[in-house]
Amino acid sequence: MSDFVSLEGLTLAYGSTIAVDKLNLTIAQGELVSLLGPSGCGKTTTMRAIAGLMSPRAGRITIDGRDVTRLPPSKRDIGLVFQSYALFPHLTVYENVAFGLRLRSESDLDAKVRSGLATVGLEAFADRAPKDLSGGQQQRVALARSLVMQPKVLLLDEPLSNLDARLRLDMRMELQRVQRETGITMIFVTHDQSEALALSDRIVLMKGGAIEQLGTPEEIYSAPVSGFAADFVGFETILPDEAGGGLAWRPGAVVLGTGPHQGTVIGTAFAGERREYVLGSALGQIKADAPVSAPPLRMGETIAFDLPRERAVRLERLN
Repeated sequence: MSDFVSLEGLTLAYGSTIAVDKLNLTIAQGELVSLLGPSGCGKTTTMRAIAGLMSPRAGRITIDGRDVTRLPPSKRDIGLVFQSYALFPHLTVYENVAFGLRLRSESDLDAKVRSGLATVGLEAFADRAPKDLSGGQQQRVALARSLVMQPKVLLLDEPLSNLDARLRLDMRMELQRVQRETGITMIFVTHDQSEALALSDRIVLMKGGAIEQLGTPEEIYSAPVSGFAADFVGFETILPDEAGGGLAWRPGAVVLGTGPHQGTVIGTAFAGERREYVLGSALGQIKADAPVSAPPLRMGETIAFDLPRERAVRLERLN
């Protein structure tokens, strides 16, 4: 697949503060790419620049071969879905979806609105007011409103963060289905690694306004390159090694009850099928899991543990 969205040397700033520094990224047509990272890493700022909501200090943005760096949002052929839904409360579901089409004086407006509602499974809700819908349904209306405009790129800014756990899972599957059926290029901004891992073709993990690691969900999850990346995808015990890099273990890779190290239980939590423990040790804090069927450890209890190298991931660097 050829490059469809391209960011070349993109530098973004708020006054004298550089938020994104010389970022280079290409996205293929039909890809779903997530910009992932903690607050302040530059992911939302990057999305705002692609959308035309802020101007770059330097660099270039192209979409489908067209330089859009200095174009207003309305001329970029992009769709936006926000965390807050941004529906018009005084309009019906039908009229919310039709709003942009009416501004463009689109022909076949009714057919396009009905098709958009069908895409997100809301045909029966056309005459409802937004207040009469669940959060997940409102988010689907926002999605349909963008899709009917047939944008070349759909930008989604933390679209699931206002939903409860069950609705988030449902909307993940909905987004995957819509993306698969329409083939639209999607850029998804999130701080939630589980969302990014579940949805994405590729993940852009950001730190301090730069790309920390770029890869498939499998690559990011199984082969983080740094302590920051490892911590972000659930390697909670990270130690330096003699080669100048580091080793990282997930909690389930730590062996409890045997081994050369001693730790004291300083934290414990029930987590359904497992119990989670925090051990204080000479190596630092160690995060470990044990099956719920195993005898529970008590706060203050001392226990032997092992960090098998064959269960660790080698990190290129700790920072």
